[in-house]
Amino acid sequence: MNRRRFPVALFYEDGELKLANLVTVSRALLILPVAALLLAHRIAPALALYVLAALTDAVDGWIARRSGRASTFGAQLDAAVDNLFSLGILAFLTLAFPGIWDRHGIALLILFGGPLLYLAVSWAMRRRLMMFHFWSAKVGGLLLFCLWPLMAVTGVEGLVTLAAAVVGFSRLEQTAFMVRGGEDLDAPHGFVAVHPSSPA
Repeated sequence: MNRRRFPVALFYEDGELKLANLVTVSRALLILPVAALLLAHRIAPALALYVLAALTDAVDGWIARRSGRASTFGAQLDAAVDNLFSLGILAFLTLAFPGIWDRHGIALLILFGGPLLYLAVSWAMRRRLMMFHFWSAKVGGLLLFCLWPLMAVTGVEGLVTLAAAVVGFSRLEQTAFMVRGGEDLDAPHGFVAVHPSSPA
């Protein structure tokens, strides 16, 4: 284990610099500049910087796989940053669309509160955070990350309701899968057969 101090140690695994982790952390670091641009009413630059930040979610995984250095720590870091970035998205939508809470409060609660509630439920049920890779979760994540650009281009605020429906369904699907005894994080959906786990 290396003796580098945090946060430098965050970017090193097995004594070598891990570029994928740098890219992941850059997504979190871009939240404040995007919010600052929105507060200054610089919508176009804020949106451009946001798109750059959102793209890092695909790039970090690609770099990790391409370099053969994908790891459990990298995946956990990515998930933690994604949750932080999701809160950033909520702030960006609130700043970019004044009054959106009055118009779409319930959908926003489902979209952003539902995943947090699910994390609490999964911890209560399994004493760990169960992040399943269901197709519904992938589609929900994509909709969430694309929500602000899509709304900015189309002007359709109803996309919040669509994203909330997909994310809400995904969290219910994951919860139902756990209730059935499912533990396979790589299962494609929550309706696959559940095999009893071997005794510890």
